[in-house]
Parts: sequence; structure tokens; C-alpha cells
Amino acid sequence: MSVEELATRAGIDPGYLAYFESSPDANLSGGSLLLIALALDTTPFELLGGSADRPQGHARAMPHASLNELTPEQCRTHLSVGGVGRIVYSTGRGPVALPVNFEFTEDQIVFSTDDDKASALSSRETVGFEIDQVDEALSEGWSVLVTGPCRRIEDPEEVQRLSSLDLEAWAGGNRHALMAIAPSETSGRVIVHESPPDED
Repeated sequence: MSVEELATRAGIDPGYLAYFESSPDANLSGGSLLLIALALDTTPFELLGGSADRPQGHARAMPHASLNELTPEQCRTHLSVGGVGRIVYSTGRGPVALPVNFEFTEDQIVFSTDDDKASALSSRETVGFEIDQVDEALSEGWSVLVTGPCRRIEDPEEVQRLSSLDLEAWAGGNRHALMAIAPSETSGRVIVHESPPDED
């Protein structure tokens, strides 16, 4: 939405609104803040960041939202950014999700962990790996799910080639077992906002 559109909806002078947007030190009056909140179908509390620390997923669904499948290329694009993902595997207590820092290179998900988890993951026929991102303000998001075998990287040449990746675990500690997941199946979904249907 442009400044002009918002100003029209809120009944505020566009010049005043543009000045406020470009001036960090400017302050909106309580009345103007309320008008803008009403125009955006939200509250002054939300505009001021009152729910910034609220757990994700509590925003309202937007009108005309649609859940679409991601293409394999789109899934690889999301994976190639790297970051933090979750490995899901079976244990004696049931399914476990393990967060890890990862990189996607040479068509495989690479991460480091400790020796005990490396042994547990290598012994599984297949594991799951999931990444996602949520935009709370726009009620949008996407997720990618990968399944495939997980192996410990032990070939010296491969270890040397991949050890330069940014795989330092946030939790610290001795996590020097280099692991790789080779995707056998990859799928993804994204929430998008469709244009409202034409009214006759």
C-alpha cells in the first residue's frame, strides 16, 4: 500500500504521513495513530510493536490466502540460504527434532554435531529435515521438508573441502562430526495471498 493510499484510507494528509515515514524523530498524535491502525485493520498496540515477543503463529489469517506447493527449484533456493533447520529422526522415546546450523552444497545438507548424535543419525535408514520462515505481520510463510539418508563425512578430501563452510553450532561444545543428508524426496509449501475475486 502506498503512502497516498494509506493517507486516503485514514483521512490524513499525504504530506504529513510522508514526512512521518521519512523522519525517525517525528511523533504521531494518538488520534493519527488510531486512524492509521483502523485503516490497516490493526490496533495502535500492534503498530507500536506490542506483540514483537509473542510466539509466532498467533496472527490472523488474511483474506483469500492460499496454500501452494513449492517447485523443486524453489525448495533448493530456500535450502541454499542455509541457516538453522531441524533434523527429525526416530529414537527409543519416539520422534526427536534436533535443531542444527546447516549449509546446502553439492546437493546435500551439511551440518556438524557431536559423536553420539552422529552415530545415532548414521544408523537410521532415513531422516527428515525441515526449514521454514514465518512473516507474522503479513500472515505468510513457507516450509521445506527433505527426507533421505544421513551419513558421516569421513573421506579426508571431502572433510577438508566442506570444513570451510559456516557450520559453527550456536550451542558451542565439541560438535566436530561432519554430517550430510542426501535428499531423496523434497517438498515445500508456501502461503500466498490471492487477488480477491472480481465482483459482478
